[in-house]
Amino acid sequence: MADPVALDPGPYAGTYKLIGGSPALDFANLVSYRGTPRAHDWLVPPGNLRRWIRAAGLDVPAPDRLEDLIALREALASVLLDVADERDPRGPAFDLLAGTAQRARGRQRLERDVGSGQVVWRLPRPSLVDLLALDAAGLLTDDVRRERIGACEECRWVYLDTTRNRSRRWCDPADCGNRARQRRHYRRGRGA
Repeated sequence: MADPVALDPGPYAGTYKLIGGSPALDFANLVSYRGTPRAHDWLVPPGNLRRWIRAAGLDVPAPDRLEDLIALREALASVLLDVADERDPRGPAFDLLAGTAQRARGRQRLERDVGSGQVVWRLPRPSLVDLLALDAAGLLTDDVRRERIGACEECRWVYLDTTRNRSRRWCDPADCGNRARQRRHYRRGRGA
């Protein structure tokens, strides 16, 4: 489904892919198998952040402090997993995301786009934190897109389910989908 992004996995045996369908979702996915013994942080080593920014097609002058990015990533994961699991997002994670998005939104300016003549909201010199918080806020305030936020049954990465009948179950059918099918096949063969 998606091609691997050239992030340094270190000792981890997996790959990272942009499967989310939006920068905020993909940034939340920068931890594989969050909360398990298999957990892997894709922001380590530090050079992975620049590689991710390029792969995601974002234009930011310089990344924010790593501590701020990690805090936002964890807030995004918490809030987006709540939405995927049809729970009401609340608490410190939601407050952090809401406050960050509100500050970024407050710095936006209404400008006329020179090329198209359209009037658009622009954020002068946006930071990565600004872009991600505004992207997440856009997902959460758009009823259609919010209802399409899902989470992989295997690894719990989040994504926008763009299938016609909302049948997506995995981050990538070639990865987690294959593992789930192999496990089912094994259980059937063992009579379990």
